[in-house]
Amino acid sequence: MIFSLTLVLTSTWILFALSFQLYAVFLQVSGQEEEMARISNEISWRVDGTFKNNPDNIWYEGPSK
Repeated sequence: MIFSLTLVLTSTWILFALSFQLYAVFLQVSGQEEEMARISNEISWRVDGTFKNNPDNIWYEGPSK
């Protein structure tokens, strides 16, 4: 049961990653590099600890009260 669940989750993650990569290639080929740059920046700003003062960041620490 656990192995099957792990296999399904891993397969889903791989399919998502491949779909995202194909979308990125499509944007590159169709000349929409700005859109891919916007998506890439949005992901970086949400995950990167450098931008943790932004409330949208997953590492955001609200003001201490």
